[in-house]
Amino acid sequence: MSEKIVFKSYREMPICAMSVADMTWNLTGSWRNVRPYYDFKISPCRLGCPTTEDIQKYIYLVTEKHYEEAWRTIIETNPMPSITGRVCFHPCMDKCTRKDFDQAINIPAIERALGDTGLANPDWMAKASASKKQKVAVVGAGPAGLSCAFYLARQGYSVTVYEVDRALGGVLRWGIPEYRLQNDLLDEVIQSILESGPITVKTGTTLGKDVGLEELEDTYDAVFLGIGLTTSQRLGIDGEDGAGVDPGLEFLRKVNGGEKVDPGKRVAVVGGGNTAMDVARCARRAGSEVTVVYRRTMNEMPAIRDEIEEAEREGVHFHFLAAPKEIVRNGGKLASIIFQEMKLGEPDESGRRRPVPIEGKTFTLEVDRLFTAIGEKADLGCIEGLVDCKWNLITTADEYGRTSREKIFAGGDVVTGAASVVEAIAAGRKAAERICRLFTGDGEPESGEQRTIGIEDINTAYFERSKRTLVPRIPPEEAVAGFEEIYRGFDKELLHREADRCFSCGVCNYCDNCWIFCPDVAILRKTDEYVINYDYCKGCLVCVTECPRSCISTREEGK
Repeated sequence: MSEKIVFKSYREMPICAMSVADMTWNLTGSWRNVRPYYDFKISPCRLGCPTTEDIQKYIYLVTEKHYEEAWRTIIETNPMPSITGRVCFHPCMDKCTRKDFDQAINIPAIERALGDTGLANPDWMAKASASKKQKVAVVGAGPAGLSCAFYLARQGYSVTVYEVDRALGGVLRWGIPEYRLQNDLLDEVIQSILESGPITVKTGTTLGKDVGLEELEDTYDAVFLGIGLTTSQRLGIDGEDGAGVDPGLEFLRKVNGGEKVDPGKRVAVVGGGNTAMDVARCARRAGSEVTVVYRRTMNEMPAIRDEIEEAEREGVHFHFLAAPKEIVRNGGKLASIIFQEMKLGEPDESGRRRPVPIEGKTFTLEVDRLFTAIGEKADLGCIEGLVDCKWNLITTADEYGRTSREKIFAGGDVVTGAASVVEAIAAGRKAAERICRLFTGDGEPESGEQRTIGIEDINTAYFERSKRTLVPRIPPEEAVAGFEEIYRGFDKELLHREADRCFSCGVCNYCDNCWIFCPDVAILRKTDEYVINYDYCKGCLVCVTECPRSCISTREEGK
């Protein structure tokens, strides 16, 4: 080992080069032939959300513990995150880039947690006053109507909501069982909406009976129709009329209204949508043996897959590729149902393969009750001849709900047919936006370019694989014993664990990688942004390579 040399003073040190100035005079940016620039995209989850919630933004705000700002971000496009966080079919998760890496982010659970936090802090909700002269009537207090009323009221327009039922909520109250959406929570959400601005409510009012559409048109500056689908479709088979055969919606209405129901020991539910799943699961809670019969396979069922799986866990049986052919009665009492076996043929207009009867193949189910859940239709007798309708739906000119009459707008299921809660909320908000432009005389909003990214654009070296954080739930055997809410929701620890998994696709979350790795110190770090000093940036593109979420793009110098 060589002997360590120790200098007793600086005079004993050998002569060496020393810089007494910096290199700021050397503008190396002229060496560059390609220019990096910050170029934020739209996260794929946001494009997948019908209400266009800025999902990336509110998840980022959660990671920073800015809960109120995160909640306000959701409220900009969705006034009821506590509800959609529970009942939405979460198309955002289908678009989530992380699903191609390990598992999609549990966006609904984060949304629900923020929504519930907002309800626990009512002072977060801004209270608007009637600052504008125009007045709007909203007919129907379901998700579309409540959404439209909320976004009009927060702009200062006076809104009067007309509802045929004694309580507000529409399908949220009468069509979704309490094990998914508790009435107490629904009441809180509705109250927060009503208190957000100048909204007046008139319940027990039937359009066409207590008030006419033309009367509303004369009284108000605009009218929004969110009357939904209220009449169940008929099977159209022998023996349908009579005791023991009931629409599923009527059964749900009784259950949700607190009535004691006894469907019988053996129940059949015909249909494959969410209504069918809710009817089947409610019947199980009443002690019935339940079989859901659907004319296609499980892959074609329109119900949310989570709801199908929950029904299976709770003991609901499924019989696929079968349709009711005849109802057999014994002395007027329902005895059994003869089902026609089916096979899948060519795709129909929905894109799903059409069910085709198999000649000579049938089977019989002995049941005490049959619930139909094959779809609903609107009751448009009250507006027939006043607005254009087609296929028993209101015809609109565009996504903003404009009808054939200038002052009348419509949205939700009465326009689209049976869809989802979140799509109805989006329709209500868009109609409110268009009504505001009608009042102000503003033109159509500009639609910007919607650029997004995929897993191939993510620098996955910066992320560890981890499973999605599941929402705590009660056991199936406990769930089927009553109507207690099944899912418990995230606490703070689970909320942050899941929020931290987000890639923040295409949007900067200030990770500092570009700033740290720039070899020319050409990136300046400010409070809430980074700035590239092009006097020194040589275009090495290290920043582009090391950005985990593809927030920096490049262009040829001079273009």
